[in-house]
Parts: sequence; structure tokens; C-alpha cells
Amino acid sequence: MSQSPEPAQRRVKRHFRNGPPDAEDQTRIALFLQSVKGLNASVLAKLEWQPMDWMPYRWLHSQYYREMELSTLVGRATQWSTQPLIYMEAAQISVDLWGRTQAARYLPGFFEVDKRFYSYLALSHAFMSVIRLLPVLPPSMDLETDPFLSALKAIEEENGRQIQTQIRLLKELDAGLSRQRREGIVEDQRQCVEGCFAQFLETLGQPPGATLEGVDD
Repeated sequence: MSQSPEPAQRRVKRHFRNGPPDAEDQTRIALFLQSVKGLNASVLAKLEWQPMDWMPYRWLHSQYYREMELSTLVGRATQWSTQPLIYMEAAQISVDLWGRTQAARYLPGFFEVDKRFYSYLALSHAFMSVIRLLPVLPPSMDLETDPFLSALKAIEEENGRQIQTQIRLLKELDAGLSRQRREGIVEDQRQCVEGCFAQFLETLGQPPGATLEGVDD
């Protein structure tokens, strides 16, 4: 069973009662979100060259460019840390993210409407539905005028819009799979992303490099 993010979310929520994310936590958050967005964009990029029906292409094309745009947005808004251990820590988490999600299997060749494509859609849905940072911030924080918090708000609002289309696709696309099997894939991907998110949350509020040893495989 995957690691639940809830204990880490509670700890991080207590941590941010002392104030908004500092440069170290902003850097951690930005690099994690960019890793997730970069992974998703790497898969979506190949769909630009793949023959497919217009409506799914339109949606996936739009998602690809939004992922790139939001990755740039959070990068521009971040107060970047000067601590090199923060970047080493983030690199390790990014490697683990690719490994845990088995993302490399979605890169070769064109997609068919099959289990692999359905599994990717479920993973993309899990990224957007599970990875949410606004709930761990105090409601009193100003999400409009602070550039970094405003960027987080924009990302989560866009994710919320994308989720509606993803749910429709996951419900309507059978990919030659039974309903029970499709539901199992969605749940497996959700648990996988929950474990990745929990691992990332454990770094917030910690001294630089504190989590470099003993990170879960």
C-alpha cells in the first residue's frame, strides 16, 4: 500500500502557520511542480505528431501547452534558494517520481486506445487531483498579490478545469478494458501519486539536505 500524504499534509499545515513559504520551500515546491509538469509534457509532446480524432487532440494539445506555460509561470514567480542541497534533494525526488510512475513506458511510439493510453490518462488525472498545495496554506495568506502564491493558485485553478475533461475521458474510454479494470487502474495511479506527493511534502520545512538519506524507493 502506498504512503498516504495526510500525515505530511498536517505537519506542513502546522509549519506554514508561521508564515508563507520561504526561499527554500518555494524552490522545493517549484522544482517538484516543474518535474510533474515536465513529465506530463514529455508524454503529451509526442501526441503533436500522432494522427488522432480532432476533439481528443484539441484537448491534449491544449493541455500540453498549458503544462509548459504553468511550469514557466511558477519558475518566474519563485524566490530561488542559494542552497545547493535543495537542488540535489529535488533531483532525487524527480528521479523517484519518474521511477515510481514508470513514466518512461509512455514515451516510445504512438499511443493506441488501449491499456497503456488509459493508464497514462489515469496518471495525468492523479497528478492534477492529488497534488494540491493550497489546502496546506492558512486561509489568511494573500493568494492574489504574492507572486508565488498567486502562481500556485493559477496552477490549481487550471488543474481543476482540466480534471473535468479527464474524468469524462476516463469514464467514456473503455480501451478494451472492463469497468472494474479501469477503476483499478485509476486507483493504482492515484495511490502511486499519493506516495510521490507524500515523499515531497516530507521535505518542506526541513533543513536543506535533511531528507537526502533514506528516501523511499
